[in-house]
Amino acid sequence: MNSFAAAGFSIPELAPSLARAVPPQLLQAFVDYPDVVMGFLAMGLSAALVAGFWLIRGTFKGGAAAAAGLRATALKRAKDHRPLILIAYIVGGNPGLRNEMRKAIEEHFGLFSFNAEAVVDLFPIKIPTLSPKSNAEKRRRVAQHAVDVLERSAADVIIWGKLTLMGKLELRMTTAPGYGRLPEVDNVHLSWRQGRPAENVQQALAYACARRARPILNRPQDYKPERLQPIVEALDRLVDDPPAEFSDGVMMDILHDFASGSLSLGERGGNVKWLEKSLDARQRYLDNVDRSVDPGAWGAAQQEMGRALAALGEREGARDKLEEAVSRLRVAMDALRSTDSLQHAEVAMRALQRAEQTLIQRRRIGLRWPV
Repeated sequence: MNSFAAAGFSIPELAPSLARAVPPQLLQAFVDYPDVVMGFLAMGLSAALVAGFWLIRGTFKGGAAAAAGLRATALKRAKDHRPLILIAYIVGGNPGLRNEMRKAIEEHFGLFSFNAEAVVDLFPIKIPTLSPKSNAEKRRRVAQHAVDVLERSAADVIIWGKLTLMGKLELRMTTAPGYGRLPEVDNVHLSWRQGRPAENVQQALAYACARRARPILNRPQDYKPERLQPIVEALDRLVDDPPAEFSDGVMMDILHDFASGSLSLGERGGNVKWLEKSLDARQRYLDNVDRSVDPGAWGAAQQEMGRALAALGEREGARDKLEEAVSRLRVAMDALRSTDSLQHAEVAMRALQRAEQTLIQRRRIGLRWPV
């Protein structure tokens, strides 16, 4: 009590000392122009507060960058044969959202990668979630920033995004680009119920990661049918029961991979149902591809449809399917010649030669074709 009283009495005693410390010109200016002096003092105080804010913000950003750098170094040292997937901060999501995503990827990743195990890390970094229609240079810088994180940590995929008020999970994903290629960001939209996401939604997220980390179905012929079939069956379930709020890009990826996988199974002696499923999926895919915009994808899809029709025509003795196969393969050849898809063009050429040879052989032996 006495100390407070002593402190209170000392304040008036300090006033003369403070007044003597202030330059007399400033005191005279305050007496003559109090409003002007107070305005300058307010501006100085505001500048000091702004400078302090940026200083504190820079300190926090520096600390966050240091933490991300240390985590990246640790992950790179511990990297093994397993794919490494990073989940950055999800804006608008509660702290448990990233854990739910990690659990979904870890549990279902093996469905689309021969039961391989993935390492999923909650990486301490925030990356802007830009609209696909935003400035191209801004999107390029964001993509490059994400790729830099991948390189520092030796990771395969990085995910970031935001959760809207309607429960829509807008994700962005990227992987390290190939030599001479620019980094690209893929958009993945899912309807995510926090705490209880649907099974097919979890599988869709795991598939999106597996497709980028281990693109098995880019060359399905490289794998034995018995190993490939479980992946194709898992994709079949997603085709039949796609998650709500599924982005068009992810649905196109699923249709593409499922059509390629089921075609490979059907061509190598599998059930005819795989050829029919491949035709249906590839037709749905073609319905959303414009030849003038993406002639390579359009031509490759036509090539696979021609191969599926040729295989069905050979097994069923259906002349109409063989003739349609020849027609589609010729169209595919025309489209692929104007692109860099040399591999698809070669496959189409071999398939076309085989289909035409089959037609010639059937006519030579005088086989009666059904109408």
